[in-house]
Amino acid sequence: MITKYNYLLLGLLLAACYSCGDFLEEVSQDEFEPETAVAFQELLNGQGYCFSELDGLTWYMSDDVDGCECNYSSDVYSAYRDVFTWQYYMHQTLEDNNIQDYTYENYYECIMVCNVITDYIEESEGSEEEINTTLGEALALRAYYYFQLVNIFATPYNDSRSTPDQRLGVPLVTKSEIRDEGVARNTVEEVYEQITSDIEQATTLLDEYQTDNGVWRIGYVGAHLIASRIYLYMEEWDKVIEHATAALEGAPELCYLPEYAYSNSYYPQNSTNPVVSSTFPETIFVFGSMPGDLGFMGTPINLSDDLVNCFTDENDSRRGMYFDETSGSLVYPYYTYKHGTAERGYVWRTAELYLNRAEAYMEKYKAGESEYGQLAVDDLNELRSNRFTNYTDYELSTAEELEEMCRLERRKELFMEGHRWFDLRRYGMPSIEHTWVDENGNRTTYTLEEQDPGYVVPLSQDVLDRNPRLEQNELAPDRTGH
Repeated sequence: MITKYNYLLLGLLLAACYSCGDFLEEVSQDEFEPETAVAFQELLNGQGYCFSELDGLTWYMSDDVDGCECNYSSDVYSAYRDVFTWQYYMHQTLEDNNIQDYTYENYYECIMVCNVITDYIEESEGSEEEINTTLGEALALRAYYYFQLVNIFATPYNDSRSTPDQRLGVPLVTKSEIRDEGVARNTVEEVYEQITSDIEQATTLLDEYQTDNGVWRIGYVGAHLIASRIYLYMEEWDKVIEHATAALEGAPELCYLPEYAYSNSYYPQNSTNPVVSSTFPETIFVFGSMPGDLGFMGTPINLSDDLVNCFTDENDSRRGMYFDETSGSLVYPYYTYKHGTAERGYVWRTAELYLNRAEAYMEKYKAGESEYGQLAVDDLNELRSNRFTNYTDYELSTAEELEEMCRLERRKELFMEGHRWFDLRRYGMPSIEHTWVDENGNRTTYTLEEQDPGYVVPLSQDVLDRNPRLEQNELAPDRTGH
């Protein structure tokens, strides 16, 4: 008989990631007693897969958005100014306006569900396939959740200023038992060691049966996809190629975008089958939600001219399919995502696999392995030929030009799914600017300097108060615009 666990697992989360305090008194007393692999799968489906907001901040912070225009008197919009301008006190401003960001807490809550699965499912009743498939999903999810946490709240793995074993990551909690004390931060290296251990075990388990459970659960293709992304950030190019290739063997084919039609052509932004949706033909996995106050469907935040100007070729179907130019009451026209109103915030798609592998091939070409240059070009052409009308193949040129093309295609293809902020971090954290436009049309420009501390999201005071063993990140300076 397996010991009883709280069904909501909130108590486990709070005990492991903060300190117990009064929070355990608030936990529902409903209990869940999993004895079968099927019951563990139901627990994972209900609590381990997250369909709430998983990153309420970094969408506002990259160079894919700009012209944040607050022509409303609402405090909700103005509260996000400090996120948009990378202020170290962003959490306090949000809290002062009754807005709570639960990114940190939501990830750890899901992690604790995964920990229950990994701790006890092998003692449950069920077939080997049921047990191993659920275990594989839990490990893949835990790897992804820690990958997100360490890339939001810690410096990038490839930060040139020091090695990952010398920098603070996030607390590693991999067991489900209740702990009375808080947990200190592990190093970036230790977190990635856990991530890679989990994802390698997950791909092995999920490869064994290759069960297709649809786009709402992680299968072997999704596990290999996230593995290729993890190794991309670690600059382990051969592992990127290995996992992207394995995923492509079972992934959906690329969609020929020039002939793809939204379900509602008159109001495409209200379509039920946009690119970020469960019904797009390339979708491998769909989850999460867009930040609730994010203005990509209107105000206050627009797509940047820098991003929009990447789509210069009139034959590139993504300009008409991925975003709209909209006129209205604002100071100047703005661009919005075409995002389904009833769909989720994140998808993993086949397109990313080609981009991940192309970048790995390109890096090996840059390092002097000439045979990989054409392989990178082939992957880029496979993607681009499904995005352009009257497409002419891109031809191999210098390593520098190939790198520029890889980064350009990645930016154009994946800007809707929260990649850009993380990519900027691993590209060396370049200087970028944001312009805030107030209700009177006054423009103020703020600068995030190269390798600025603002490239790491600070921990909120609430999180620090609940776990006295946590150490705050280096804080960015108070930014004044010009």
